[in-house]
Amino acid sequence: MKQAFIFILLIIVAANSFSQDSTANVPATKTDYLKKSKGQKTAAWIMLGAGVAMFAIAAPGDVSFDAAGVLVVAGSALVLGSIPLFIAASKNKKKAKAASAFFKMETSPVIHHSSIANKTYPVVSIRISL
Repeated sequence: MKQAFIFILLIIVAANSFSQDSTANVPATKTDYLKKSKGQKTAAWIMLGAGVAMFAIAAPGDVSFDAAGVLVVAGSALVLGSIPLFIAASKNKKKAKAASAFFKMETSPVIHHSSIANKTYPVVSIRISL
């Protein structure tokens, strides 16, 4: 009985470990990219602000020599670490703008009783930027 229980438990674990996640294949939407871009930009601004604050604390020289080195190194790491986040945020924002579908009203000139009039009609547009 103990061997059967262990065998069934191993089969269940093996089946779950080789299964494919169904949410991984869902393409990201415009709102997903915009949300991700906003989060990355917020994190980048926080890192940049913290790095500049560390430089500002260490700049007057009122702190000990040991603490000044740590503040300068940590501040520069934060400032340099914010740069890739700003770049990733802009790329995600561009991806959000790249593919969009929208609805708008277009006009076209139409001859109506010997005069030209503009007639409006609805249009569904899909824009894909390459």
